[in-house]
Amino acid sequence: MADFTASDAAEILLTLRRKLVRIFVLIAIAWALSFTFIADPLIEKIKADMLPKGARLIYTSPLEGWILKLKISLNLGIAAVLPYLIYLVYRTLKERTDILDNISITKGAAVRYGLVSIFLFSLGVAYGYMIMLPLFMKFLYQTAQSQGVLAYYTISEFINFIVLMLVVFGVVFQMPIIMTFLVGNGIVEYSTLTYYRRHIYVGFFVLGAAITPPDVLTQLMVASPMILFFEISLLATRVIHRKRIRGKG
Repeated sequence: MADFTASDAAEILLTLRRKLVRIFVLIAIAWALSFTFIADPLIEKIKADMLPKGARLIYTSPLEGWILKLKISLNLGIAAVLPYLIYLVYRTLKERTDILDNISITKGAAVRYGLVSIFLFSLGVAYGYMIMLPLFMKFLYQTAQSQGVLAYYTISEFINFIVLMLVVFGVVFQMPIIMTFLVGNGIVEYSTLTYYRRHIYVGFFVLGAAITPPDVLTQLMVASPMILFFEISLLATRVIHRKRIRGKG
């Protein structure tokens, strides 16, 4: 793979600059639609489903709720335009640099990657929302009770924390498609993934400990799907790219 130079970066930025107006317009439209129709129901849904019984949400400033709504709708707007932005970056890299010469994605493959990616992200969000986070928030609330303090959360910190955790789970569940893509395009060898399997497991548990309280159950609930999806990813990669892997063996 060719080195990525400063001239390559400048070429990409120049090309994207011509598309910036269109990108900003699309983000603004998605932002306005999200602000008007989605942000309030989404915030209310998270409050109803995730706030433990007995806990309370508070405002620390008069504009906190309005600013939260703006941030949520802006993030949704950016997320809606992200696939188009990724496409522009890929096309620019492909047409104006040689950094992606060894990577070829047909339109059909891009559609399949996109659909599988959306499905896996949705699966990760569903796991976090329906299984992991309710238990996690209940544990945090019980910890506050055991310490004799009232569980009062600011609405912005509470909603932002839930959204961040859901994004983390959604990204983790992208592992099968990412590994399949990397091995299929020769960026990472299958043997490298299997060789460092134990190291990767340790990394999953370290990550689980970093984003959860010091409780074995919640750490396992974070690390376990990572390990499971890593093994599923290895299996899927071996099946899909078996000829390439055998040729390297």
